[in-house]
Amino acid sequence: MRINRHVLRIIAGAGLIAAAHATTASAQATGGVQPVDSATAPPDPATGVKDTTTAATDTTLPPSEPVVPSGNAFARRLENAGVNLRGSEIDQFARDPIGGVRLGNTNVGQLNFGADFDLKKIVGLDGASFHAVLYRDYGYALNQNYTGTFTKQQYIYKNPYPQLHLGLFAYEQKLLEDRLDINIGRLGGTAFYGHLVTNCQFISGTLCGEPRMIVSEAGLSLLPSATWGTNVKFRPTAHTYVETGIFEVNPTTAPSTGFDFSMAHDTGFTAPAELGWSDADPKTTRYPFELKVGSFVSTAALADPFYNTLGESRGLHGGTARTDNVDRDGVYVMGDRVIWRPDPDRTESLNVFGGIVQQLEDAEIMRQQIYTGFVLTAPFTSRPEDTLAFSASEFELTPGERAYLRDARIKAGGSGINDARQFDYEVAYSWHLLRGVELMSSVQYIQHPDNSTIPNTSVLPKNLLTYSLGIRMDLGYMAGFSKGQSSD
Repeated sequence: MRINRHVLRIIAGAGLIAAAHATTASAQATGGVQPVDSATAPPDPATGVKDTTTAATDTTLPPSEPVVPSGNAFARRLENAGVNLRGSEIDQFARDPIGGVRLGNTNVGQLNFGADFDLKKIVGLDGASFHAVLYRDYGYALNQNYTGTFTKQQYIYKNPYPQLHLGLFAYEQKLLEDRLDINIGRLGGTAFYGHLVTNCQFISGTLCGEPRMIVSEAGLSLLPSATWGTNVKFRPTAHTYVETGIFEVNPTTAPSTGFDFSMAHDTGFTAPAELGWSDADPKTTRYPFELKVGSFVSTAALADPFYNTLGESRGLHGGTARTDNVDRDGVYVMGDRVIWRPDPDRTESLNVFGGIVQQLEDAEIMRQQIYTGFVLTAPFTSRPEDTLAFSASEFELTPGERAYLRDARIKAGGSGINDARQFDYEVAYSWHLLRGVELMSSVQYIQHPDNSTIPNTSVLPKNLLTYSLGIRMDLGYMAGFSKGQSSD
């Protein structure tokens, strides 16, 4: 496995910081429960449950997190002054020894860093804060170069443009005793919708950080390519919320540096909504749960999956895809629940999850994803923070996409049509090594894989096997700052 040199330097330096904390952190963990350290929305150490619907700005330490050693007085002084530094390094290697369009391996990653500013502490503005994060994506994904699949074998692959990029740049205002939470600025819509706490226990992009259907087909932007938007979340009760927002769709943002705030090239907007019911506090319930119901509509123009502008098969005759003047819309239901937790003072638990995402039109690559799985925390007594996870997803290709791939294959000298249904299975194991450091491994198997990312090939892909290794580091948390999610 080859990992970029700058990543190795980061790992080495961060490891020294984390090693200095490890002994103290273990001894000070509350009630004998070891902390779970994750570079993205980490689960509660006892239950695997945490509300991530506002994970992009959530910096609250769970009650069982270790007390930061006195050596991090600098971090505490900054936080007391209203500044929380945060960032993460996520690096993922993947290889496909069997199946797909062609065989190969790739390494991708993302380094991001930024800060949360508590404006009450800084200027006395109650409930106000400001968030800013810079991103640096690198590498090219396995599905882009080799497997060709709609699903990604490395979830962190977000932006194929290797440059420093301003993503999150937003003002947040909490009101009504924090029951109302308003965000406005440069936002990634996927940071707010379609999340379950179990999602990011996997390396593939099938579920992390939200189902692949929502990432690709809902018209929402990702944080590295944030666009103008606003999001409003209201909690009428302690265990329920309603959330909605509106986000610009701007295809010129991804290849830019993110510092061009113009809306001259936007193609529409996306408006999602979500209702949620959850009880995720392990101190008040033995079996925490989440249930979310959502919808989305996007007015951005859609590229027809089959026809070109002349009304001909684009796979056979090429040309530019015809624009379909229909709204992109869909609905979803998802949830998870801890069903086994033998001792509330220990980390052992089994969390099951499932959901469905359904497009309400056919002008897409996929029109349905149904998924389920589980996350087992503390699979071994000697490894109380580790997780063993399994997921299974079924995808349905649209008729237009199947016909396009068939015709493109004929033009390239091949034959055959992709199956209408694709099945994706993944087994993942995560080792929590040090404070803020997590090593991940994954094996993924896909039956009837599509080749939507590499359509111009004579190959009808056979069943696909891949394996992946990754590392996630919450750099700010390792240095003594509070946790903050900097990627979606």
